[in-house]
Amino acid sequence: MADLRAQLLDAGIELVADQGVSGLTHDAVDARAGVAAGSTEVRFPTNRALVEGVTQRCIEREMEMASGPNGEIEASREGLASAFGAFAHRALGVDRATTLARYMLHAEAARTPALRAFYAVGADEVDTWALDLVRRAGSRHPERDYGIMANYVTGLVFHELALPTPGLDVAGRVRTLIDALGWRAA
Repeated sequence: MADLRAQLLDAGIELVADQGVSGLTHDAVDARAGVAAGSTEVRFPTNRALVEGVTQRCIEREMEMASGPNGEIEASREGLASAFGAFAHRALGVDRATTLARYMLHAEAARTPALRAFYAVGADEVDTWALDLVRRAGSRHPERDYGIMANYVTGLVFHELALPTPGLDVAGRVRTLIDALGWRAA
């Protein structure tokens, strides 16, 4: 049942956000999700499978955060700036748990080679999608520009989790970055 899978993994995301990767156990997910004992272990038999499932669910949720409910972003400078702004707003607001969990899983991947390889596959999917969007939006150097923009927004969100800026305008900042990168009008 796909809904139960998402329910379990969303509970796992909340646990990682609240307690770190060490708090992600089968029993804790069952309790947080409000399901029968053993439900998580049936679907994710090992701790590694559970961590990988939560990692994949973070990627799924971040893709939806980036592309919005209709799954599309206008391939333009303004469309991209608006999308990054909306992403950051959600990452720091209603999807804060996903953001915190992703950063914790990212740190865990830095220490765990097997998770690093799994994490990289999901990151490659996101990068391929976003790189195409940056290219269509007018970048003359899409690989370079996407890397700069992604790292900028990732760092900005990381900073804002701990030290929020009142009235933060991420879209405006991304527009300024796009202008500094010298994109052509799309």
